[in-house]
Amino acid sequence: MVQFHSNVIKIKIYLKNIFNILGASYLIQNIIQQNKYKLFLVAYSGGMDSTVLLHYLFTIKKYNPQISIRAIHINHNVQNDSKKWQTHCVNVCKEYNIPLIIEKIDINITKNIEEQLRIKRYNLIYKNLLDKEILLTGHHLNDQCETFFLALKRGSGPTGLSAMHSETIFGKTKIIRPFLTKTKEEIKNLANLNKLKWIEDFTNFNTNYERNFIRHKILPVFEEKWPFFLKNCFRTTQICNEETTLKNILLKEKIQQYLNFNECLNISNFKCLRKELCVALIRYWIIFLKNIKKVSYKNIQCIYNKIMYNQENYNLKVIIQKNEIRCYKKFLYFVKIKKDIRNLIIFWHNTENKLKLPNNLGYIIKNNQTGINLPKPKNNALINIRFQHRGKIFIIGRHKRRNIKKIWQEHNIPPWLRNQIPLLFYNDQLISALGVFIVNQKTKNQDNEKKNQWYISWINDIRVNNGNHFLFK
Repeated sequence: MVQFHSNVIKIKIYLKNIFNILGASYLIQNIIQQNKYKLFLVAYSGGMDSTVLLHYLFTIKKYNPQISIRAIHINHNVQNDSKKWQTHCVNVCKEYNIPLIIEKIDINITKNIEEQLRIKRYNLIYKNLLDKEILLTGHHLNDQCETFFLALKRGSGPTGLSAMHSETIFGKTKIIRPFLTKTKEEIKNLANLNKLKWIEDFTNFNTNYERNFIRHKILPVFEEKWPFFLKNCFRTTQICNEETTLKNILLKEKIQQYLNFNECLNISNFKCLRKELCVALIRYWIIFLKNIKKVSYKNIQCIYNKIMYNQENYNLKVIIQKNEIRCYKKFLYFVKIKKDIRNLIIFWHNTENKLKLPNNLGYIIKNNQTGINLPKPKNNALINIRFQHRGKIFIIGRHKRRNIKKIWQEHNIPPWLRNQIPLLFYNDQLISALGVFIVNQKTKNQDNEKKNQWYISWINDIRVNNGNHFLFK
């Protein structure tokens, strides 16, 4: 009876392994069938997960020769055994007759090592991807739960708690993770059944790293208490993903009511909306329309609070990475931080040559009969460009002097753009804010004035909408 019971257990284990093998093959074959171009690049570390993935792709290719498979190995140069691991990967790919790309990371990293290496790794992979080629990785269910816990530790919302997706847009192509529903134990069984050899990175046991701490100290406790915890955790990530997707679909439609020129966000009616909707619109505007993937909860709340409770919204300035969120006349602007050039003076000694401007502001050239019509400088005048002026000036089209700040406001030029507009000076005399106004020059002889004129053009990437709002790229 004992022997019979033992045989039954062996049969169950055997059948389970067979179903696991069939399941893994089905997952990969399904990906191949769904993708038209059949070009795949495997992120091959030499570890157990990517080894199993590469093996099954190689096996499937035997019966589907139209499939193109390449592998890429990133040598992080962090461990003493890095060269041995690289050699192992080279030998395996030679055995499979699969082309292997080797890339090395040579960088001294002292902070956020895991994150910095991940960024470098994906940049190198993306650089090597062919057109229409899909990246395949060996991420599994345990990896998903670890990512979920890391997001939980950071205080992430539903977007972060979605963790990894089975498919992710990756530049012009995508990343697919065939094993994301498979546990690490199932992957290990597949590796052993196929008698595969892989490398073991012993730094994976160093619990000083956050992910390893979760892997070895937290998840085993949860799994022992609740055997189905990993799969339930995965279900939570799916629910968060579905909720986030639905919210973004609705926000994509809703935000059109609040967008203006160059997708500036109209906040004039925000005080009439629920806080939750305002915050969601601001977040969507920054992440999806301005392509800033990581924006903190604190930043979003700061923007909202300044809009709601600051009467002088023009002072609003929130820095996000290398950008600023600014407010002007009830609109939120997304501004790239530029070098401060307020005290810069550029001399234009030879007007036959174009004058290049800083901060990607283009250049100034002299024309014959087109461009801005200006009084010609005297022969000994020092022509120069500046980016700051204070006080009252008398401009053409006005009957009296007016503060330059008021003139900027009349032309709807936000404060942070005013010191980016080139101001033309002859010696220390302001002549024109190019493209905006010309200073009125008092002359006794109007006929002589017409003769002493010249034309210059400011060639730039600034656009102006119907409301005369300036946009600087």
